[in-house]
Amino acid sequence: MTDAAVKELNHVAIGVSDLDASLRFYTEGLGMRKTLVKPVSDLTWALMRLPENTTGISVFVQGPSRVGQLELVKWDLPRPEGDRPKRPGAMGVGQLSFPVDPEHIDTIYRRLVDMGVTVYTEPTTTIVKNYGPVTLFLCEDPDGNQVELIALPPPEVVRKFRAALKRESESPSAADD
Repeated sequence: MTDAAVKELNHVAIGVSDLDASLRFYTEGLGMRKTLVKPVSDLTWALMRLPENTTGISVFVQGPSRVGQLELVKWDLPRPEGDRPKRPGAMGVGQLSFPVDPEHIDTIYRRLVDMGVTVYTEPTTTIVKNYGPVTLFLCEDPDGNQVELIALPPPEVVRKFRAALKRESESPSAADD
């Protein structure tokens, strides 16, 4: 690998229609913390090819680690007709996925349901091929963006799962099938 490479994800920016509702979802619902509130830079319109002098406000939220943030942006622009979030299968960001501790996934699920959030299913455990068991559920933020909350297995569980798959594939009975 070369030294001239990107580092981890800094942030993802999403436009929001109601900054207070989005902040409530991401902070109270998901337990993220607000890290920065700032007006959109004077140069943003030129850098992003927006109409001249476009303004807005940005609020950054982050989980307990210092890696990656979500920037919620309330623009002063009119919403385009038919504007709605992307869905998996469409070009662009179709889903935001946040890891959660396995022991907290049910609590977060119940908290979101109590807040009236659109939740697709209860937390469900499934086996991800070549990875292992994960527990997850999906919901929508106030603007309809699809959000996945996923409890991932610890690295040692993934290693054991993959080792068992390897042993299974190398066994004589597996070769006879």
